[in-house]
Amino acid sequence: MALDRVTKVLVQALIPPGTEVQVLPHLWLANTHNSGAAFGIAPQATLLFLVASVVVAVGLAVYVVKRPVAPWVGTVLGLIMGGTVGNGYDRLVHGTVPDFIDVHFWPVFNLADAAITVGVVLLLIGYALHPRRGEA
Repeated sequence: MALDRVTKVLVQALIPPGTEVQVLPHLWLANTHNSGAAFGIAPQATLLFLVASVVVAVGLAVYVVKRPVAPWVGTVLGLIMGGTVGNGYDRLVHGTVPDFIDVHFWPVFNLADAAITVGVVLLLIGYALHPRRGEA
């Protein structure tokens, strides 16, 4: 969450709203805002996503406290939690989420979106490769 906050603040301070700056081949930093979910999904559902952020964050915290998890699971859940809390904070405080990573072939996103996405994918891969014994 800390890295997400720092990057959002820096982009907003250094790049004028609605513009972008190329930083590498095929990579731009943009100053945009998103009222919906990751990658611009459902822009009119800000309140729904704020509530979902709180539910996910509380659910993950309760899960980790009540049930011991493998270190890799804790790390992956940390990615999901950090991203969820980072974007939830922006929705609560600002009403929108700053997005700034632009690759021009995908909707603009931020580090929180990336952390959530990577965390979910790694969690699914981990459980597919290491299913719990005695469960189908």
